[in-house]
Amino acid sequence: MSGNNENLKTWIMVKDGPTVKNHKIEGITLAQLLIDIQRAYDNIGLSKYGKDYKKEDCRLYIDKILPGSVALPAGPLTHAPRLLEDEITPYLEVTGTLERLINTLSLTPDLFQSQLEEEVTDPLARIGVLKSLRSLSQSASPVHIKTAVAQPHEGSSIPKHCIEQLNDLLFEYGASGEMTRQGIIVGFHGEKGQHFFTIKTKSGSNIRCYFDPKDEDTVQSLIHKWVSVTGNVVRTQKNYKLESVSNIMEYKTEELTKIGEYPLLEPIEFQTSYNKEDNLWGMVNEELALYGYGENYQKTISSLVEEIEGHVLSFTTYPDEKHTKESLVIKKKLQEHLDFTSALALIKEKYEAE
Repeated sequence: MSGNNENLKTWIMVKDGPTVKNHKIEGITLAQLLIDIQRAYDNIGLSKYGKDYKKEDCRLYIDKILPGSVALPAGPLTHAPRLLEDEITPYLEVTGTLERLINTLSLTPDLFQSQLEEEVTDPLARIGVLKSLRSLSQSASPVHIKTAVAQPHEGSSIPKHCIEQLNDLLFEYGASGEMTRQGIIVGFHGEKGQHFFTIKTKSGSNIRCYFDPKDEDTVQSLIHKWVSVTGNVVRTQKNYKLESVSNIMEYKTEELTKIGEYPLLEPIEFQTSYNKEDNLWGMVNEELALYGYGENYQKTISSLVEEIEGHVLSFTTYPDEKHTKESLVIKKKLQEHLDFTSALALIKEKYEAE
């Protein structure tokens, strides 16, 4: 085995955010990140190697924390030799699988499920990997992962908007336990000893959520609003439901790190709304003049994509003197979030292909 392989580490880079300040990270946050990554590695390893998988091949040990947002290298104590000279080590196979899955989830989410089923064949291990990915995606500060000898600048990172897709897959594969779903309350039932409401999720599923009658006033006040609901998931004959809702709260804003195929330099926060009469979901950022409306979540995102494309084409086609002062303020602010050159290239590629 080459010496380079012996020096390979999993680099975990946590960017500045609520849990990272002045190159320091909360201990409990770091512990959870390490647990999530280690569990993902073990689930992938068990699925690929079965009883031949040795946990020490991928057991992470921290060397040191380096300057940066927060960057730390972690790796096994030794790299197990293989029978063949050119045979990939279990460590590289497992870490590479996780990074490929994260990249697909982030860049081409439509291909993620088929890749997951191909790379992680064991059903229970698949659920374990999804749970780790979901937990990593919920980190308050962006987490990047990359296997390399020297510290990389960037790595594989999971955008927050992927949480809903991960939840859908967990439900599809029969995962159980407490989970959180987001959507709009579209129905309510509070009679004959049964109290439940129905939410329409971002992916279009209808989920019944059973709650304590003492919370009826709260639920009533949230009908036809975006909500975040936490409860115990239970499989039903046709679908699934949330039993024993433990928390429900209005979901007033949605933060996006990517709008359609357009990645953002900095996240954009949108005010959320729902118009019952017109059956329209809404996502608006007045400061950036971005207005997204649609009859479901995906069409609302598509509406925002059209807004982004319109702004980029307008600001790159016409010189500044052709725009109003108000428009130039929007242009300047939007450029803090979006690389116009890269976006314009994507637009040309997208519509030339059509």
